[in-house]
Amino acid sequence: MILPVNIAFSHAWLALAKLSKLVFAMCLFNIPAVYATAKTYDIPQLDYQINFDGELDEPVWQDAKKIELNIVNYPYDNTKSPIDTTAYLYEDGENLYIGFIANDPNPQQIRGFYRDRDKAFADDVVGIKLDTFNNNRLAYKFFVNPLGVQNDGITNEMTGDDNNLWDAIWPAFGKITDQGYQVEMAIPYRELNFDENIDIKRWGFELIRIYPRDTILRISNMPIDKDNHCWVCQMDDLQGFTDAELGDNLLVTPSLVYRIEENRNVYSDNRELGAWQDTDEIDLGANIRWGISSDILFNATINPDFSTVEADSGQLSVNKTSALFYDEKRPFFLDNAEYFSTPFNLVYTRNVVDPKWGSKLTARSNKHSFAGFLSEDNSTSFIVPGNLFSTVSVIDEQNISGAFRYRYDINDDLSIGAVATMRDADSYDNYVSGVDGKLKLTDSDTITGQVLQSNTRYPEQLFTDYCPDDYCYLASLNDASEQQFSGAAYQLRYQHSSEYWRFDNRYEDISEYFRADLGFQTHNDYTKFSSTLNRYFYSDSSWWSTLTLGAQYNIEHNQKRQLISKSQRLSATVEGPWQSLFDLVVSDEQRVGLRYNTNQTDIDNNTSLFALTYVDLYAEAQPVNNLVIGAASRVGDSIDYNNDRLGKIYELSPYLTWNVTSHLEAQLNLVYAQLDVDNDYVFRENITDFRLTYAFNINHLLRLNMLFNNTRYNLDNNPLLDVSEQQQRYLATELIYSYKLNPQTVFFLGYSDNAINRPQQRSLIRDHRNVFLKMSYAWM
Repeated sequence: MILPVNIAFSHAWLALAKLSKLVFAMCLFNIPAVYATAKTYDIPQLDYQINFDGELDEPVWQDAKKIELNIVNYPYDNTKSPIDTTAYLYEDGENLYIGFIANDPNPQQIRGFYRDRDKAFADDVVGIKLDTFNNNRLAYKFFVNPLGVQNDGITNEMTGDDNNLWDAIWPAFGKITDQGYQVEMAIPYRELNFDENIDIKRWGFELIRIYPRDTILRISNMPIDKDNHCWVCQMDDLQGFTDAELGDNLLVTPSLVYRIEENRNVYSDNRELGAWQDTDEIDLGANIRWGISSDILFNATINPDFSTVEADSGQLSVNKTSALFYDEKRPFFLDNAEYFSTPFNLVYTRNVVDPKWGSKLTARSNKHSFAGFLSEDNSTSFIVPGNLFSTVSVIDEQNISGAFRYRYDINDDLSIGAVATMRDADSYDNYVSGVDGKLKLTDSDTITGQVLQSNTRYPEQLFTDYCPDDYCYLASLNDASEQQFSGAAYQLRYQHSSEYWRFDNRYEDISEYFRADLGFQTHNDYTKFSSTLNRYFYSDSSWWSTLTLGAQYNIEHNQKRQLISKSQRLSATVEGPWQSLFDLVVSDEQRVGLRYNTNQTDIDNNTSLFALTYVDLYAEAQPVNNLVIGAASRVGDSIDYNNDRLGKIYELSPYLTWNVTSHLEAQLNLVYAQLDVDNDYVFRENITDFRLTYAFNINHLLRLNMLFNNTRYNLDNNPLLDVSEQQQRYLATELIYSYKLNPQTVFFLGYSDNAINRPQQRSLIRDHRNVFLKMSYAWM
């Protein structure tokens, strides 16, 4: 039974008040958290460089530190591993060398395919996690599949996020044998941050083997206490590294990009197509990565090519009220990106569209960490938020964008930080500043919080575009009608995470004048309380391995205490054979539609309140080792925002990944959405995303991408929407050859084009085509 709103808030704040007293007591008496005792291994220093062939036949491996991976710590509770895995480790002052012998009773079932970098996390992999400051905040991860495909990233314990987009330059080799597979790898110290001034260094580490068969087993050298939600805190220690140093830690990557683009107007008034207009461009640029010391890193870029090379995945866009989120893929922004993380997403670097230059400095010393970047952008785009609707605005001005972050780790359990972001153009600017903190009450309980202040100036052109004749099409601009304004935001969150229970309570308050334009902050003018409870069950003897039952409650108002939405959800998740996962969520929700009069910010008497019930179902399985199939779906009530009425939504998103051979991979993602009202459809949106990749080896690949969007509107069932065309179609194709010696030494040659349908015509007409070449080389 769901408590009434006022009772729910009273209970929430009572719980938070009790936790506050506990926080005060812990700070006053400095009560330490209790951790399991970690083992310490001495790492031998041996002056020997191996030949990376996966053989492990050099004499140095006999003198290396031998460590067995014999514990399954997930999903099982630290049981004995059913397979044998042995790791060998040594270092030479510049690199950490690791060799793995991963035995397998059925080598033909090993899942290893030639893929692009960072795409092999679902394969058999072995690797290491390293906490080089041993402060339980960040951990590097380096993994290799049986054919040598590299996966790397950074685990951020402060936010709970994994950044798998970060790339380092490090050698590795893998090979499949009659007994399993073997891997050799080396991690250069120039890719790491650590304290170089300590004679005998102690780095946290964990050796891991992922064994994906009927159930995915996580095999390690150490047990995991699942009642301690911080897994990084439980890692064993590698001791030694007496002579570890960065060496010549300067990386200069010059680049050349040549492109030929052709465009034409297919919407001319007459039936004749517009003539092709072509342009060609050569861009020369350079990226610089300089490790000033082992804990200070400087990045710079001049006239960079920040092309993402590969098209973003297709997302549904019809009947949506918020801007879409896309992953960052550009190396300059990815390097040490986790230093900028805070409870609110304040640094979404895809907002920096076309920079002329950029510079970044990240540093860590003892208990202090600092990060800052500046860039000059040729284009200025930002999200104009609201509590019911947001959009992206673009102004034709250059701007300076920057972010600055500082964190102080008072002890193992308490960290405080400060953050500031800026975007500054001739007629527009946005400045955000704030403080945040994280406190670990116990191994299972944490509190995080953040308080922010923003100051914003909108250009007059923005009001001319959206508010002609004193009428604003975006209600949030009424609050900003003075052009210059300021606002505040804060968040308080309590989390409990143990082996069998997860509990997450969060309260957010964002004022109507708050803007965080460098971040991904799509909504404002709201207060929101959410509470989630999950209960976990584990089994190593039944057909299922993990069962999760959950409940969630959310309530959201605007700053005038007018209801925006209220929802209750029940969920059940089962992990079973064939690496299968089934997730069922039943939701009951009250939510308002869009405003009748956008010139008024009120919600009461200016919107319709809809009662919604819908079901979400997600399923995935891997019936054979080279095929993954799955689907997500939603069925139930939905709001037809364009016509302000209740409808029925039918969404289905099936997908598959088929490794036809160890070299050839096919991916197909289909998305279908249909909204019905009065027994007839309002719109139908179809997206087909097809990607075919042939990897000659781990360095060379050829990829074909095709993205087709087909949207059909019912002209007779959209009374309030001015739909000029019944059908809108779009096709993007891309053919890319890529050679990657490492993440910075690359060669790309590609062709892409776009095609759309002309008014009242079914055929697709190309309106854009592009040939591009990119070369860059990493000088180390």
